[in-house]
Amino acid sequence: MSLNFESVLIVTYGRSGSTLLQGILNNIDGVLVRGENNNFIYGLYEAYKKLIDTRNHQYASQANHPWYGAGEINLELFLDYCQQMVRNLLLADKKNDQNIVCYGFKEIRYFEVYQQQKDIADYLDFLAKIFPKPAFIFNVRNLDDVLKSGWWVNSDLAESRNELMKLETAFHTYKKAHPENSFLISYEEVVSQSSNFKLLFDFLGAEYPENIDKILLTPHSYGQKNIQTYQNFMLKLTPASLYSHLFSVCKIDNVPNKILPGEKFNLAGVIIPTNNQISVSAIYTICSGQVIQAELGLTSPVYGDKYPGVNVSKNARFKFENIIINESAKLNIFVEINNHQKMEIATLYIY
Repeated sequence: MSLNFESVLIVTYGRSGSTLLQGILNNIDGVLVRGENNNFIYGLYEAYKKLIDTRNHQYASQANHPWYGAGEINLELFLDYCQQMVRNLLLADKKNDQNIVCYGFKEIRYFEVYQQQKDIADYLDFLAKIFPKPAFIFNVRNLDDVLKSGWWVNSDLAESRNELMKLETAFHTYKKAHPENSFLISYEEVVSQSSNFKLLFDFLGAEYPENIDKILLTPHSYGQKNIQTYQNFMLKLTPASLYSHLFSVCKIDNVPNKILPGEKFNLAGVIIPTNNQISVSAIYTICSGQVIQAELGLTSPVYGDKYPGVNVSKNARFKFENIIINESAKLNIFVEINNHQKMEIATLYIY
């Protein structure tokens, strides 16, 4: 399967999960996506704009004119030099690797670009001039989670939210104007392996990775809070932003130290709907073709006091008992809502 693009650029803002996306793309054969570079290319863009302004004085043909020689500036030559320089800097130690057919980088400082010019389209157009056959991948994330993490907590949250929403609108606008080489994906779609996440690989012209679970479980950046690692297994929790409209609390908080093939283990947690119109009718997993249901309705007095307006909060705990796995396995844990709707709340990877 041949790739559709010769370069790929991850366009995003801070704490969006972009390092995870960077890691995923670097698992595609022939692709090299570098990390952040402090947005140094923006300086080249500013130089390009200055050269364009200088060209406006191209009538100055006399040697005694203040703008003498302005008309001789070759913008295409400047762009060519930029492309060669950026390519060499990004490829670096892999400059002579013939297997690299698509290169690029991810950058979170498009927020700063937007702050400066209240748009990003012109800068992206410049990038399209110095990157060969580029793909722009816009990476977003639930803003409640973004603003709780990293350095955003020290900012004016209301103002940051407003500006980030405007930036995301700029992402959508550019994608709409350039559908042939633009793709928008959220962190939540990545970690849940949604249909849009799979479409990303079709967009790039790449095979969907068979080892995607292993890639997603590999720590990226500052770590993934929804992944808990133990000696013999990993527990991946569905990001809260995917179910916050359904549950006020949804977690597995009683986990064994080890899960070994052939040995029994228990697993327990708590789940509380956001309102009394939502009911949890079942929590289950499927092991060796058999449906294993958790016991529901166990007492949870602490949560009952914390969520007095939800009828089931005093009995919101659940528990899986005596599960036996005979070999390495992946167990998806589902919750059934109102006897028909279901969603995955966690995945166990046992090895």
